[in-house]
Amino acid sequence: MISFRSTPAKIGIDATKDVGKIAKRFEPNSALIVTGKRVGSSEICRRVIASLEEEKIEYEVWSGVKPEPDVECVKEGIEVAKDFDLIIGLGGGSAIDVAKLLNLYTTYPPEDFFDYLPKPFGKGIVVEKPLKPLIAIPTTAGTGSETTCASVVKLAEIKVGIVQECLLPSFAIIDPLNITPPPEIVASSGLDALMHAIEAYTVKPAESYPYDSPYSGSNPITDSLALKAIELIARNLRKAYHWGDIESRMNMAIASYIAGIAFGNAGVHLGHALGHAIGGAKDVPHGICVAIVGDALLEYIKPVIPEKVGKIREILGSIRSLMEDLNAPTSLKELGFDKSDLPKLAENAIKLKRLIDLCSRRTDVKDLMTILERSF
Repeated sequence: MISFRSTPAKIGIDATKDVGKIAKRFEPNSALIVTGKRVGSSEICRRVIASLEEEKIEYEVWSGVKPEPDVECVKEGIEVAKDFDLIIGLGGGSAIDVAKLLNLYTTYPPEDFFDYLPKPFGKGIVVEKPLKPLIAIPTTAGTGSETTCASVVKLAEIKVGIVQECLLPSFAIIDPLNITPPPEIVASSGLDALMHAIEAYTVKPAESYPYDSPYSGSNPITDSLALKAIELIARNLRKAYHWGDIESRMNMAIASYIAGIAFGNAGVHLGHALGHAIGGAKDVPHGICVAIVGDALLEYIKPVIPEKVGKIREILGSIRSLMEDLNAPTSLKELGFDKSDLPKLAENAIKLKRLIDLCSRRTDVKDLMTILERSF
């Protein structure tokens, strides 16, 4: 059985001018713009505000989102967001992820913050009712958060994803004029989109998917989207990093969106399990954390899905080579890890059972150690 969802979107140059008109469809009393400090003081945010003012929509800006949001960041935002009936997530994946969580926690406040976190970190309580409307406006091309029902929060030693149907944004606005981050963020977010596409393409197929969840495994629809995303990233990420031209930015924005649809329906697996463990241990951008194990991951799953891995290699070549061209670190050693750290990373990653179980090849801690050692 295949389930499929995507966020409706307006995509194109200067699409931001229509934020107010789109927001007005939801008949809000007031809107909260959830963003970080840099974007909150930028021309991008001013364009969003101008559009809301044109439609006479009351608003407030909360710019308290951190690059790697933790529990305290989300709790702070919850206190601000209680009185708003429309939320606008403006920024990279962190801002949009936090906007989703503020929507969840203020619409249906739980008894304890950890109630919505998946087991073994929390109770894994699922909300099956709709939330307040949420408009997602990405300012990076990578996370795909604008079209997924997932949100990530950092705990003490690991990042954890909350995945619920109700978190899917109501609308997305994808405007290449908004996607002007520094080159290092272009690199890390683009690598994130790449791994979304690769993992969605190589996740366990729908017919053998083990869980009843918002994800349903790889299928012909998600495979076609994932491959197109890999192709767009292979052709445009280097250009976006080195030149920042409007065409490459637009293509990367589209790649991020369709990779988000692919993994938002199919799921992801070992790359993100290991990436969450790596990111929980070091203050490193998420895209680097997942991509740094990418080549070793492909070699690990090649024996069970050689055709798919071969297709990825044909389109993309080496992930390490791409990372070198983006001046990104290419090994765990470069991130400051010691070989003695690897067992702890593997132990933390194996806790993310729903990701581990989605790999097309059966995986245990020893297998994760093999991938980490090859990535060292």
